[in-house]
Amino acid sequence: MRNHPFWFRIVPVLAVAAVGVSCSADTDGVAQPATGELSASKPSAAPERRVSDPLDVAPYLSRPCDLVSPEMLERLGTSPSEATPRLPEDDKITAQTGPGCSWTGENEGSVGIGIDSGNKERGVGGLRGLEIARDQGRYKLWEETSIAGYPAVYMGVRDARHEGDCDLAVGIADDMTFGVSAVSFRENPQKACEVAVEVAADVIENLKAGN
Repeated sequence: MRNHPFWFRIVPVLAVAAVGVSCSADTDGVAQPATGELSASKPSAAPERRVSDPLDVAPYLSRPCDLVSPEMLERLGTSPSEATPRLPEDDKITAQTGPGCSWTGENEGSVGIGIDSGNKERGVGGLRGLEIARDQGRYKLWEETSIAGYPAVYMGVRDARHEGDCDLAVGIADDMTFGVSAVSFRENPQKACEVAVEVAADVIENLKAGN
C-alpha cells in the first residue's frame, strides 16, 4: 500500500453531515473545510433508516484499530503493526468526527475505518444524518446497498470509483454508522469497493462477536 495523506480521505464518509468537511478532487484526499452546518430538523425526502439488530461500537472508541481482524489485514497485505490510529485527542478534526484507523503496507491501495460518534453527539447520527447531507446536495455519489444484513451506502462528494477510490458508510444503529474507505487502487479500480465491502463485513462480524 502506498504512503500518502490517507486518513482524511475517509472524513467525507463520516463527518460532512456534522461538521461540513469535504474533499476536493485535486487535494489527493486531504480534507478541506466546507461552509455550513446541518440541522437535525432539516426535512428529507428519504425514509428514515431503522436497524433491527443494533451493534454496540462503544468498546472500540478508544481502540478503533481492533475493529478489523488480523486475518483480514493479512489478506490485504498489511498487519496490526502497520495501523495508524486516530483518536479525538489527536487533532481537532478527529475530535469532531470520531476515532478511526488506517493501514498501509506493501500492496496497492490503502484502507481506513472510522466510527461516526461525532454525528451522534450532535443529534444527526446514523444514515439519517448522511441522508440529510445528501438532500442538501453535498454528495454526488449515493448508492444504497447492504452489508451482512445492515443498511449501507456508497457515497462521496464525487464518484471516484473508476479511479480506484471507494467510500462506504454502514448503519449499525439508528443513530450510528461506521465508514470504510479503500483508496488508490489505481491498477485495479474495481478492487477498491470489493475491499471496502470485505472490510465492512469483517467489522460487523467482529462487533457481533463482542456484543
